[in-house]
Amino acid sequence: MNKILLLLSVIFFISCTTVKYVTVPLSAPPEAYKIEMGQIRSQKQLFKEYQKALIKLNEWEAWYLIQTNIDNKK
Repeated sequence: MNKILLLLSVIFFISCTTVKYVTVPLSAPPEAYKIEMGQIRSQKQLFKEYQKALIKLNEWEAWYLIQTNIDNKK
C-alpha cells in the first residue's frame, strides 16, 4: 500500500512540475529585403542600399522581440 501511495505521489509531483507551453500564432513577419543583381552601379547607391538593409534588420529585430516578449532594456 505504501509503495502505491509513493508511486502516485511521485507521478503527481512530476506532472505538476512539467512545463506547459501555450502556442500562439505569430504575427506576419516584415517583408524580406532583396537587392537585384546589377542594381548597384556606384558607391553612393551602395551606401543607400546598406542603409536600407540596416533599417530592414532593425524591423526584423523589433518583430522578433515583440513575438518572444523579450524586454531588451537591461
